[in-house]
Amino acid sequence: MVSEQSGKETAFRKQVRDWLKTNLPKGWGTPEYHAPERQTEAAQALGEKWTKTCYDAGYAGFGYPKEYGGIVRPDWEIRIIREEFTLCGTPPGPMSQGLLMAGPTILRWGQEWQKKRFLPKILNGEESWCQGFSEPDAGSDLANVRTAAVRDGDDWVVNGQKVWTSNWMFADFGLLVVKTDPAAKRHRNLSYFIFDCTSPGFSRRPLKQMSGESEFGEMFFDNVRIPHKNLLGELNMGWYVALTGLAAERSGGFAVGGRSTARRGWGNMESIVELAKETKHYGKAVWDDPLFRQRIAQFAIQGEAMRANGALQGAMARQGKKIDPNEVSVSKNFSAELRQHSDDMVMEILGAYSQMVEGSPLAVNGGDWVYGMLRWRGATIERGTSEINRNIIAEKILGLPREARGND
Repeated sequence: MVSEQSGKETAFRKQVRDWLKTNLPKGWGTPEYHAPERQTEAAQALGEKWTKTCYDAGYAGFGYPKEYGGIVRPDWEIRIIREEFTLCGTPPGPMSQGLLMAGPTILRWGQEWQKKRFLPKILNGEESWCQGFSEPDAGSDLANVRTAAVRDGDDWVVNGQKVWTSNWMFADFGLLVVKTDPAAKRHRNLSYFIFDCTSPGFSRRPLKQMSGESEFGEMFFDNVRIPHKNLLGELNMGWYVALTGLAAERSGGFAVGGRSTARRGWGNMESIVELAKETKHYGKAVWDDPLFRQRIAQFAIQGEAMRANGALQGAMARQGKKIDPNEVSVSKNFSAELRQHSDDMVMEILGAYSQMVEGSPLAVNGGDWVYGMLRWRGATIERGTSEINRNIIAEKILGLPREARGND
């Protein structure tokens, strides 16, 4: 006998599937569908439109209070929505650090007006965000940034440069760490602001990656004025505000359950299994090799553990709860290295076809697999290098002694 809850779940799952069939782009999931080129205005417009469509239907915007635009649903409904979205694949959202960093940081540290102004438009995809952390001479050493802000009445005047800025291209707003007290000690001299990307004196330009893209860019601040009211947290306490964003980023960057993509295979174990079954080595399917099956199964197990842990930490961040920034260093390293190792295995499955990139008529799956391998070489660098995270794990979690480093 089917329980009442099971009956509700079956009916709701059908409702979600029917909605997806009606609302996904025409031709979705067929060879006739051609996704917009990555990092173009067309791709950004599709991401914004799709996010807004999902939000308006109540299928996005979870984990935030209703008064700030959050969509409130029972946990079992959210689970089914994410499962069905993952099964069929959906268009990626807009290029934005909004859900990953800006949302959790504003929810935790923002003033009431900031939460009501910015969070709803982050959740519905209407406004995109970037973050200005790294600098040419202060990559992983965030406390050593040189971009400075000087108070001038109700504004702060900012001068400096940021580099390796994620999702820089279409950002409407950004998060910015600047030095506001040059005489204070490290970690007590920084402040954290929201800035408008249309501000006079602000400019940006691309950085070319080995994948051929420019997902990252540089930002320049030439006497950019930022209102004092855009301060997040307390003055000169920006280090601690930044830790919230970094914790959310490192915990959720690779482990967001139900992440949608028009390009199959980015860490999707079902797609890897399908590839192994379709690919032959010496006349036999790769899937028939027990060693490959064992490796795929191991990656699937590790990926599920990573997803569950990331979902927990991401939920805590969205609820405004404090996350131990030391623990997320474990999550970040685990997920980044799993990403790279699984991509390396995929290259073994592809064999000689791993040399065929996007644009080649012989490229498997349009070159998606090879693109993913190239793109995620940077996974152990971005969001805190693996070396920096291992130092944090050793010192803050394992309690190992810190090597003396001069007067630091």
